[in-house]
Amino acid sequence: MDTAAKHTLRQLESRGEDATDALSRQIAALRREIAEISEAAAHYSGHTLHDVQHNAGALAREMRQQGAIVARQLNRQASVAGRAIQSNPVPVIVALGTLALLSTLIFMRDDR
Repeated sequence: MDTAAKHTLRQLESRGEDATDALSRQIAALRREIAEISEAAAHYSGHTLHDVQHNAGALAREMRQQGAIVARQLNRQASVAGRAIQSNPVPVIVALGTLALLSTLIFMRDDR
């Protein structure tokens, strides 16, 4: 038998306690501690879930706001580009013609 267990049994015998009663009290105390730890863990996990939900909501709001800002900026840039094309369409026609020529050359090369 382990020396610590023997020592504990000797202490119980010297105090006149029954080992079964002492073990029952210790087991009851351990059960109470486990119940308290379980309750604390459940309480903590509930707070963690709430925090995650709160952070996810805040992130979604922030992304929505940033998306609206980006959409406005893209709209402005598209308007500027549209006005530039209306005022001077020659560079756009040249660029589109170049793209058409290059894509035709690439596709004809693949057919060979």
